[in-house]
Amino acid sequence: MGPVLIIGSRKKPGVVEAVDKWTAHLEKEFGVVAVDLEGTRDLTDTKAEWAIVFGGDGAILAASRRMGAKPVPTLAVNHGRLGFLTEVEDHQLEDALARVASGKFKLLDRMRLEMVLGKTSALALNDVVFTTASSGRLIHVVAKIERREALRYAGDGVVLATPAGSTAYSLAAGGPILDPELEATVITPLAAHALSQRPLVVPSSRKIELCLGEGESRGAVVVDGQDRWDVGPDDVVHVHKAERPFQLIRVGMRSYYSRLRRILGWGGRPRYS
Repeated sequence: MGPVLIIGSRKKPGVVEAVDKWTAHLEKEFGVVAVDLEGTRDLTDTKAEWAIVFGGDGAILAASRRMGAKPVPTLAVNHGRLGFLTEVEDHQLEDALARVASGKFKLLDRMRLEMVLGKTSALALNDVVFTTASSGRLIHVVAKIERREALRYAGDGVVLATPAGSTAYSLAAGGPILDPELEATVITPLAAHALSQRPLVVPSSRKIELCLGEGESRGAVVVDGQDRWDVGPDDVVHVHKAERPFQLIRVGMRSYYSRLRRILGWGGRPRYS
């Protein structure tokens, strides 16, 4: 791998120290294009061949969004609480970088969603959430799949999640966990006011439209929990599979399912009285 872009958040505990610790090593082994700990650099046309992100899942989501339509392969070093998207801990980084330098790694595609609202568009690595504009208020949402009305929701809204994002907000709302290598979209209602409303998984090729139900005046759409736009009664939110996925560099430190066991506490024996 060639020159690398170093990304992190100065506000995240331990990130500044980690970047200071590893920058010289990265410069010597690969060459460093830039270091961005402020989140101000334009990453849409970086000269780097790959990126290393110091942070948690939120830092990965931000990197995906900031790189836009032309993301570079990214190695994630966990400095967060969960780490569904990260693979490497800081104490494993020396070994991980040696594997990258010797070509002993894989590039794993992670499907993204593109949200279009009028002239505005955004890319989601985790999810697109259509929700109420004010908390504590029920909202009616109409969902169309391939231009045909498919679902009507009454509740707090609806989540459209990628397979990678199925372990985030969608999971907390009762949605299924999808293997991140699948090509599908999860449609999960939020606090639905009907027992019959359940999550739905559709092929990634399906184009989805979301709009406010009759009588609703205001809503909001949120992408990856980081960017928010208001939605009016005449607006339609279009969501479809993005043209290019986000690529994660995997060096074989741990598998996706080992991360699930660690984070979600799977694999324990039942406690018998």
